[in-house]
Amino acid sequence: MVKLSDIAGTARSQGAPLVGSVPVELLGANREGIENVLDGAKSVVVLAAPHSRSAIEAKDVHAAQYDTIHAYEEVGRSAHAVARWLEARGYRAVAVPAFIPLDMSPPKYGMRGAVDWRSAAVKAGIGGYGENGLLLTWKFGPAVRLGGVVTDAEIQSVTAAPATPCTHCMRCVEACPSGALTGQGKIDKKRCGDRIFSTGFRAWRDFLVELIEAPPEKREEMVGRTLSLDLWQNFMTGNYYTCFACQAVCRVGRTASG
Repeated sequence: MVKLSDIAGTARSQGAPLVGSVPVELLGANREGIENVLDGAKSVVVLAAPHSRSAIEAKDVHAAQYDTIHAYEEVGRSAHAVARWLEARGYRAVAVPAFIPLDMSPPKYGMRGAVDWRSAAVKAGIGGYGENGLLLTWKFGPAVRLGGVVTDAEIQSVTAAPATPCTHCMRCVEACPSGALTGQGKIDKKRCGDRIFSTGFRAWRDFLVELIEAPPEKREEMVGRTLSLDLWQNFMTGNYYTCFACQAVCRVGRTASG
């Protein structure tokens, strides 16, 4: 059995200070997707890289978007380092995308990946669910991005998930600009998605259809619209989140993450 502490050193050196592991059999809902990534997988290593709290609290959303890119890069770099570490010791291991690319075919349509990272993180003892449905960690609160590795190695794991650090202050529910949160982790995904992905796939699809159907004299004006430029930025950076409200107001872990 591989010691989690040995893996943690590699992950932390690459920017993911929170590390946990969970046996695949505890992730029943994801079993098929995990097996598609790695036949015979036994463990999932969960990694969390922190946000800058200052960035996600900024009035300028671009600061938070830029920090999101950085956090995903760190968790991705850590995942690949852990996978290479395991392979060097004779195990099979695959770093799994934390964000994109994802399976865009039906019925998932890119809304679910091979691993439910929040559920895996809770079962790995990294944190618990908050009122906003996000993972809350003791050290960084909800200000983290998740990713990890699927491997056929048996890895030391936490036997029971600890209680959530959520204080149930309801700040996140009150701060949600779209009214998508009702507490107890319940999320109106349509309302949340319309806000957080306001320049995501649906916006691109609608813009593209309108552009194709528009008369030639209108197309140049459409291409110069702010939406067109925002979509271009998203394609260049790979990030299109436009709301960080529930993360920004959470008090959990605030003193640790700056």
